[in-house]
Amino acid sequence: MLPTSASENHPKVALVALHAGYSHSSLALQSIAAYADARGCGHRMQLFDALVNTNHQVLIERLVEYAPRIIGFSTYLWNISASIRLSRLLKQLLPEMQVVFGGPEAGARGVELLTRVSEIDYVIEGEGEAAFTDLMNRVFQTQGDFESVSGLVYRKDDQIQQNSVQLMPVSEIPPIVSEGRFDSAKPLVYWETSRGCPYQCSFCSSATERLRAFPVERVEADLQVLEQLSNKTVKLLDRSFHLGEKRTSTLLQRFAATPDGLRFHLELNPDRISEQAMCVFREALRGKFQFEIGLQTLNDQVLINIDRRMDVAKSLENIRCLVEMRRHPVHLDLIVGLPGETVELCTSSLDQTFRLYPDHLQLGILKLLPGTPLQQQAHQLGYRWDTEPPYEVLSNPSMAFKQIAQFKRYAELLERLYNSGLLKTTLTGLVSQCFSGSVSDCFDRLLDDSGQQIARDNLQPDALFDQLCNFMIPYLEDTPGLQEWLLWDYCQFSLVNGKTPQWIADRLTLSEKVVVQGSRRRLPVITLTDTGVTMINQLTGSRYVAGRYALWPRQHKKGKPVEIFSLA
Repeated sequence: MLPTSASENHPKVALVALHAGYSHSSLALQSIAAYADARGCGHRMQLFDALVNTNHQVLIERLVEYAPRIIGFSTYLWNISASIRLSRLLKQLLPEMQVVFGGPEAGARGVELLTRVSEIDYVIEGEGEAAFTDLMNRVFQTQGDFESVSGLVYRKDDQIQQNSVQLMPVSEIPPIVSEGRFDSAKPLVYWETSRGCPYQCSFCSSATERLRAFPVERVEADLQVLEQLSNKTVKLLDRSFHLGEKRTSTLLQRFAATPDGLRFHLELNPDRISEQAMCVFREALRGKFQFEIGLQTLNDQVLINIDRRMDVAKSLENIRCLVEMRRHPVHLDLIVGLPGETVELCTSSLDQTFRLYPDHLQLGILKLLPGTPLQQQAHQLGYRWDTEPPYEVLSNPSMAFKQIAQFKRYAELLERLYNSGLLKTTLTGLVSQCFSGSVSDCFDRLLDDSGQQIARDNLQPDALFDQLCNFMIPYLEDTPGLQEWLLWDYCQFSLVNGKTPQWIADRLTLSEKVVVQGSRRRLPVITLTDTGVTMINQLTGSRYVAGRYALWPRQHKKGKPVEIFSLA
């Protein structure tokens, strides 16, 4: 929250952010406040933060006590409904208050929101710093008319007016990091070194926003502040980090040189990763970087259909190199339901991507976001979709609803078995050894065998192990290493107890005493062969050798890494 020195003679402004998680903060609202402050009106402004999925009684009480003349909501997919509800409640308590919605969710829906929600007075499309400050001046001081406010959607003479969006010069975007105005208390720090995107992917809300890179001198000034922090992840909001080979290489080297407690989360275009960048990643401290890579599809024609440029072969090779380093976490994204993509093409992309064995693989259903080129073409292309957030596609001419629903079940299985880490080694081994590398075939068989419960019900980890163990019994005796991988995963999760699947309990009968946290504890023993450790090493980047191991599992580690003991 920003301090306020407003006297009672100055009308007050509240900026509200409803976050999806505790670790999040609002770079956008901090930047708006900084811009307004630099122009003499920030002293009337205060920021209010809350979580979206909580009771907002305390937030409402604080806002009513503050009694703002203007209240601005930063809106996204996850908080637009809650923001509308809050605005309706607050308008009853503060009827003179003016409500402004901004952010990527409201901006693209400005006319529709003003038509449907009478409590919203204004919507700002595009960048909010200059537009919000200009709007405040007009409301408070009646300076000029509303026609010149960038991206403003407003009511006039019982009609809804919509102004064109004017991009701000880079020099006017507040350097809030170097000025120390960002939220440094959270474990996740948001930062940008550019705005806009060099690409025009038709499903993306940045498809029409021109790229503007910040000067390297500004980036360096920000870094000098950021590197004073400890144990933080700096998440770059840049849509693409590849803005010229020289600039990219220079910044990556600078990031790698920051203190050990600072990590950088980057969105990468996989076919644009240069050899110089790859060298930085190889030499950087383990865990210095986190990579988020949106592959979306591996089919060339589908890429053309969504105006996306990507060399698929080069992308796969570069991702393979990043993953095989096992130095920095790699998160990959795929989208189901893109125009022209069939079940077979989606399945092929999923199987190929799974065989890269990334740290995290997200399978998402296409969202037809308001204002995107694809959403504007959707009726012509034959799409059916949910018109409320999150705007997920229901069907299209090449994929029926039932087929898309099956991929949603695949996505749940990936989250629960692979991304959670609970059964990652087991699933990888099962797919590679028993299903010829096809995770979709494995999931189809698993769903047929176990029904929908494993994908749809919120099963506890012990129940997940039990389900998968029962499914795997026909494969366990004939597949080298599969028993070892299942026992390895379970021993990382838990000690043997009353909920342990019987097959696992019967094979964890040997134990030895090991000193753990200063106390001698009896832990079950696993024997790993060369086959077993090869897969484990491939997925973790470790250097285990065949032998006997005991594990102190995650249930007793409270978020800390599992302790693994090599026994003589």
